[in-house]
Amino acid sequence: MRPFSMTFRLRPGLLLAVILLVGLAGLWQLANNAADKVDEEVAALTRKTLQQELLRQRKTLGQSLNDYAVWDEMYRQSQSPQMDRAWLAANLTGSVYQNLDVDIALLLDPAAGVLYALDRGVVSPQPQRLLQLEPRQWQNLLRQADRYDPQQASTGPSLLLRQQHGNSLTGQPQTAIYLVAIQRIALESGASPDGRARYLLFARALDQRLLQEMAASNSLRRLSLNFSATPQHSAALALENSQGQILGLLEWDNERPGDAVLQRLLPQSLLLLAFMLLLSGLIVRAGYLQQQANVRRSQRLEQQGRALQQLVAARHSETQVLQEYIDEILPLLAQTLGVSRVSVWQFSADQQSLHCLAGVDTGDSLRFSGDVLLLEQHPDYFDALREQRYLSSVQPLQDERLLSLRAHLAERDIKAMLDASIMVGGLQHGIICAESRTLRRAWRQEDVNFICSAADIIALVMESSARLQAEGELYRQFYYDRFTGLPNRSRLQMQLGELIQQRENSQARDKRPIGCMMLSLEGLANINELYGRDSGDQLIRLLGERLEKLARNGEMVARHADNRFAMLLLDEDELSISQRTDALCDQLRQPLFLQEQQLFLRLSTGLSIYPHDTIHADGLLEHAELALQISRNDPAGNWVRFRPEMNDNWRRRHHIQNDLRQAVARGELSLHYQPYVSLKNGRVAGAEALVRWEHPNLGRIPPTDFIPLAEETGLIKDIGEWVLGEAIRQAVQWRARYLSQFVISVNVSLVQLEDARFAEVVASQLATHHLPGDALELEVTEGLALRNTPTIDSNLHKLRAQGIGIAIDDFGTGYASFSYLRRFPTEKLKIDKQFLDQVPDSVGGSNLVRMIVAMGHTLGASVTGEGIENIRQARFLAEHGGDYAQGYLISRPLPAGDMERFLIDNPTLAL
Repeated sequence: MRPFSMTFRLRPGLLLAVILLVGLAGLWQLANNAADKVDEEVAALTRKTLQQELLRQRKTLGQSLNDYAVWDEMYRQSQSPQMDRAWLAANLTGSVYQNLDVDIALLLDPAAGVLYALDRGVVSPQPQRLLQLEPRQWQNLLRQADRYDPQQASTGPSLLLRQQHGNSLTGQPQTAIYLVAIQRIALESGASPDGRARYLLFARALDQRLLQEMAASNSLRRLSLNFSATPQHSAALALENSQGQILGLLEWDNERPGDAVLQRLLPQSLLLLAFMLLLSGLIVRAGYLQQQANVRRSQRLEQQGRALQQLVAARHSETQVLQEYIDEILPLLAQTLGVSRVSVWQFSADQQSLHCLAGVDTGDSLRFSGDVLLLEQHPDYFDALREQRYLSSVQPLQDERLLSLRAHLAERDIKAMLDASIMVGGLQHGIICAESRTLRRAWRQEDVNFICSAADIIALVMESSARLQAEGELYRQFYYDRFTGLPNRSRLQMQLGELIQQRENSQARDKRPIGCMMLSLEGLANINELYGRDSGDQLIRLLGERLEKLARNGEMVARHADNRFAMLLLDEDELSISQRTDALCDQLRQPLFLQEQQLFLRLSTGLSIYPHDTIHADGLLEHAELALQISRNDPAGNWVRFRPEMNDNWRRRHHIQNDLRQAVARGELSLHYQPYVSLKNGRVAGAEALVRWEHPNLGRIPPTDFIPLAEETGLIKDIGEWVLGEAIRQAVQWRARYLSQFVISVNVSLVQLEDARFAEVVASQLATHHLPGDALELEVTEGLALRNTPTIDSNLHKLRAQGIGIAIDDFGTGYASFSYLRRFPTEKLKIDKQFLDQVPDSVGGSNLVRMIVAMGHTLGASVTGEGIENIRQARFLAEHGGDYAQGYLISRPLPAGDMERFLIDNPTLAL
């Protein structure tokens, strides 16, 4: 392995290093090219600036020449046959060299040649030899001067000349380049001269001093003249005469900007090279490590593949016991994953617990089983298992999903865990749990894949037994209620059908009756509101358990609906079944304990009997349910035996329901008023409005018959709005005519209060008839007061804001009547008639009434006694603080006309 490894590490490293070096060399070449380009551009710019500087020097020389050539006195002196050399010495010799840096000044005549010459401010004894030009050159200079008009421009023509003359000090020949300006001498007035043509020439040598000035003005270190054909420096400017001949090279040797850039880039480039080499080394090392990791991963995958094959091969037959199979494969799983513990767990049928089927601890060479984890103790862990296919944790003691499991893990010194779900038929059947005592053990993806694959193989092994369990569970789900465990409606129908079939097919014509008792737990919604949904469910479960205990051998108890049970009764005759029903109802009315409170059940019960009522199972259930509906309307709560005429009553109910839709429009509804009196003075304080329906064919229909139908169909909203408007209109008249403090009470239903517009409807009716809010009282049932919905709360809040009073009717008939008043403030309690029937003769009843009155006053509510039928009841209520009395002792409900006469008479109750 070592030679291969070294080869693998060196070859890619060498290749990468070569690539980097070639890349850096290329970058350096690009930088060199860029530097050369910069140098060329800088040289071109310097040439241009030097050309401009030479042009400026020539213009300066020409301007200086113009000052002397265009001068009247100079013109007269030059035209004199005998020039005044003293004047020339005074006006020309002393200034042109010192003030204008003119090295050579010549006064020329085209025919006579040089008439007067100055060499660096000194009169030359040999003027003809001072500036030695060929005749052709002199003619060229003079032609240029003649083409120039001194009156039109400030400078004359200028050019470059190359001269070779002897050095005054060494005597050796010396080459020089001069800036030359020549101009014809003219009058200042611009008049055309009439004399001979004379010319003035100034020349300035490109000497070292001038070159230094030019170098300084152009930020150059040095300028030099080169008269050879080969440049001595990389940057040079060719100096040409007017014919384009190169007279010499002006050279400079400033530092190249490109070289400076390269010098600054060199250390950075070396640093970059070192960094890239280091990076290449790291990349090579990373590649090597990755290759080694891939090799190890391939080995693990190969090992895991073999282990999965062994898991499949370990299943010897379909009949093999599951426990034996799991015990055999656990060590293999632990070895393959390299963990301390591996275990297999199974969920209970209700998914409320996990049971350890088998486990192995490699550290202690122990096997274990039987451990149990409960959902109620470890809800976070169970939730985490349900949310995903697997659960992995490298720090389980700090994992928020495993907070409740900390003690279990700490006790076993678990530092990392990996769980995979065993799915059978799409349901979570159990888990495989792999646990490690290695700190921060990393779970690789192949580990996750392996344990999930192992879970799938175990799921296949479990499938045969799970299929049987699933079939049983499916049967239970289809035929049994999951909450109570009782048979459901389908199973009840099946059992009842089988019993009837046995009797119908019996050769002896076994006609022993079969009773179908249907019972309903009333007020379940109120219980749910008061105690919570869980308590209501618990009550259903307790009632089902009680029924099962009361059932005889061969009988069946089933949950028929949400709050409804059915019980098949077997006996010798119908009388025995009826007696049995009496006994069962008495036993079922015994109180149950809910939240450490004694709760009396209110049940409605109906009974139908085979074969008297029907020989069909469905019909028997329907008849029992119809009898149950009739039982609900029985004030005493007695059970009801099915009778054939009940079908007629049911049809009549539907007929009434249809006619009720037109009752308001046809004017069939009316209001009766039952007055109530104050127990302080015995006088009338108000009245309760009660709706009546006079059907054109059926006659008067009691409110107990049509009000529930109106609530079921939603017609109660229209009827209630009509009742409210009519009662308010009547109250306004009676307040104006007879009793200014008269208060009208109107009953409202749950359907009305759950209408978001109800408070607005009431406010509109009050405003239309101009009745103050405190003259209206709305009565709700105790069951409705138990409900607590946002819409009801909003309506009640708006009604109270208008001054409208809220009264609880039939107080005391609901569940735990006293506890809800703290969260449902009311202005009046109306004690139900059943509590006053035995007052004052019954000590218990009297104490209960006194307690209700005291409680109502404590809560700031007035108290009204309903159903007062004798003066003793009224006086008892008055003596113990009651506020109002209502009942037949004062008056029956009266039509509007009779109520008006009652108010006119205004009788006083003698208390």
